[in-house]
Amino acid sequence: MSVIKLNQKSYENNLKQIIEKAGNPSKIICVFKDNAYGHGAKILAPIPKKFGINFVAVKNEKEAYEIQEFFKNILILSHKPNGNENPQFIYALNEISKVKEYKTGTKIHLKIDTGMHRNGVFVENIEDAFFKIDKAGLILEGIFTHFSSADELDGSFFIQKQKFHQAKILAQKKYDHLIFHSFNSAALFRAQDIPKDELFRIGIAQFGYGDEKLEKILSLYAHKLSERILESGQSVGYGRSFSAYEKIKIATYDLGYADGLFRYNGKGDLALANHKNILGKISMDSFSCEDCGEEICVFNDANLWADFFNTISYEILVKLHPDIPRILV
Repeated sequence: MSVIKLNQKSYENNLKQIIEKAGNPSKIICVFKDNAYGHGAKILAPIPKKFGINFVAVKNEKEAYEIQEFFKNILILSHKPNGNENPQFIYALNEISKVKEYKTGTKIHLKIDTGMHRNGVFVENIEDAFFKIDKAGLILEGIFTHFSSADELDGSFFIQKQKFHQAKILAQKKYDHLIFHSFNSAALFRAQDIPKDELFRIGIAQFGYGDEKLEKILSLYAHKLSERILESGQSVGYGRSFSAYEKIKIATYDLGYADGLFRYNGKGDLALANHKNILGKISMDSFSCEDCGEEICVFNDANLWADFFNTISYEILVKLHPDIPRILV
């Protein structure tokens, strides 16, 4: 049975570096959305809690309930208001026109659109947003934004920072003790001037991506289903995309595109962690390669597969099926 192994020591080392960078654990919001970027939110949740981190962000209420027992503060980032919001959770207010659809007394963080232009209110409209929030009886606990280019540190990053600074000034004139957060993983590890009055939303960096000092924690393993000898000229898999040029012992392993692997079409060299290439097209539930024993590591660095498929490590990781067992090692 295929399995995902999570290196606990590496995860702890990453958290130590993040906490050191931020100042202390109370400054960290661990982003656990989409099953902790495919790593397994519930199995990892006790570890940041052990380090004193007590604030996480998730995608929806379903994810919030799964890890509710571990964290005092849970911010739900992508919620469609329904009038039945849980008073124990905090909800991102992404669209001010829907403010009346939230249950009275709901705790919210207001999203500020500083340049990403996906959602949130513009800085010039923030005072009107405050009026509507108060009128609707919602509890504003914080404001936040998201940088579009923090990993590139181009001009837009600095423009967005300045706009959020303006939003913070306006918010502080009206409210006391608000929480501010704008820095994601890339901003925390690349920016020189780290704000002292903000929390930091850390997603992918927890898991070893975004800085060379961090350690990848996830390794994906498959297990052998069958084995056979291919004679010269014989092929394996759909479409005969691979044919042996000499006698070779191959095996088929129990992971395919239904498990979240990208569908390799047999063109180009897609290597496993041991540098052996996948042979033929990836099937729905399996792939084939040179026989490497009962267990084989498919990848332990999602960047390698991301480069092959011209995407990013995030996409490789979050597509891993939640039914694949995750274990701490």
